[in-house]
Amino acid sequence: MVDSVAVTEKEITDYYEENRSKFKQPAQVKAKHILIKTDDKSEKEAKAKAQKILKELKQGADFAKLAKKYSEGPSAKNGGELGYFGKGRMVAEFEEAAFKLEIGEVSGAVKTQFGYHIIKVEDKKESQLLSLSEAKEDIKNGLTQQKQQNKWNSFVKDLKEKAEIEINP
Repeated sequence: MVDSVAVTEKEITDYYEENRSKFKQPAQVKAKHILIKTDDKSEKEAKAKAQKILKELKQGADFAKLAKKYSEGPSAKNGGELGYFGKGRMVAEFEEAAFKLEIGEVSGAVKTQFGYHIIKVEDKKESQLLSLSEAKEDIKNGLTQQKQQNKWNSFVKDLKEKAEIEINP
């Protein structure tokens, strides 16, 4: 019954135009990091280790290799890769440093509640509005589900109204 539901191009376009704010993607940064934790060593030891790593980076060492070798975070096995993230996803100090860096730039030792981070920005995406063609499939799926649910609810309501129910003691 619900398979007969169809969504028109006009419905998709109208939905997109009426809900443009839903299709805004915030600015994002793609980064790698090396984390030196402070929960198992003193602040001084952690900062010294971070400075040693920074020195190796300045001498041309590969960031991903150093991340695998030194990082104490879960992303170490992936060369420190964090992927893309927007604002509000990371702790404030980390996020602030990452968004200030240029592509390819490496931070100094950034202190957070977790320890010292060395951040390398791989890429940046500015805030953007998805085009209708980029959002079309998601809109179509959402509208189809909504129409199917409405059709099903109407069908069930009709059944209830037409039903003759007898309760025998």
